Amino acid sequence: MDKDQSTELLFELSRKGRRCHYVPACDVPTPEVGAILPAKYLAATPPPLPELAESDVVRHFVNLSTRNMSVDTNFYPLGSCTMKYNPKRHERLAGLPGLLHLHPLQPDETCQGMLELLWHLQRMLGEIAGLPGVSLQPAAGAQGELTALLIAAAYFRDQGQKRTRVLIPDSAHGTNPASAAIAGFEAVTVRSNGQGLVDLEDLTHKLNEHTAVFMITNPNTLGLFERQIVEIARRVHAVGALVYLDGANMNAILGKTRPGDFGADMMHYNVHKTFTGPHGAGGPGAGPVAVRDFLEPYLPVPVVARRSDGWFYLDEQRV
Repeated sequence: MDKDQSTELLFELSRKGRRCHYVPACDVPTPEVGAILPAKYLAATPPPLPELAESDVVRHFVNLSTRNMSVDTNFYPLGSCTMKYNPKRHERLAGLPGLLHLHPLQPDETCQGMLELLWHLQRMLGEIAGLPGVSLQPAAGAQGELTALLIAAAYFRDQGQKRTRVLIPDSAHGTNPASAAIAGFEAVTVRSNGQGLVDLEDLTHKLNEHTAVFMITNPNTLGLFERQIVEIARRVHAVGALVYLDGANMNAILGKTRPGDFGADMMHYNVHKTFTGPHGAGGPGAGPVAVRDFLEPYLPVPVVARRSDGWFYLDEQRV
């Protein structure tokens, strides 16, 4: 039975005079607050917090939690995200002390194990993609798309080329046009043919010196592998543009072919799909990007690097 009780805001549930518990009087000497904190940091009145009984708070959060979609309560029907399953053991592994107790500002010498793990992960993702340059920074697939497009924009600026358009098939992943727009490009749709694949004639008609990137999801959102992908990449490269592979459905081709081998210059991974990593608010989310060697200097810093003596470090000075 769905429970509506206690799902209002805590401020709406508040009743004057209610308390969760009372703190007993301290049995050791305590100084006045004003004696240890400067007056400018002290509030003149208590903060306007809701006044609630312990049962109000417990019911509120428990009843809200039952409204979450989870592996215990329901199927998760979010497009191609349905093609994955997040084993609960991943949460146990993420809770191991060597991971759980790390702090993001720790010096490199105190977290060599984690840096080594991330360094190997970079290399694995690069090998799987057939694209050697890898950044683990993007925090989601859509952010990985945006990162790759910003890399392309920086590359063309350095080449002295003003390219303003990103071509996107109508069968591509839905976030592609939004990422292109946020990166400052004009998104141009390429039609599909009768088989649900890219219409080569329409693509060729729209390719020109203003094209920066052709974004393609392969297999596409219809679940079809783009059999013309090598010819598509040839035509895109012929006008000096780059091919971006949306990794939304990468799990379908994992171990069978590599995007770099069939012409992609950049791609992102949805690790929650391809590698069953935690997803979204159940996170942490991640959308690593992989690029060809000539685009590697444009990856966001830092990346995990290894010195000749085997020491791992965060490289902030890449050029």
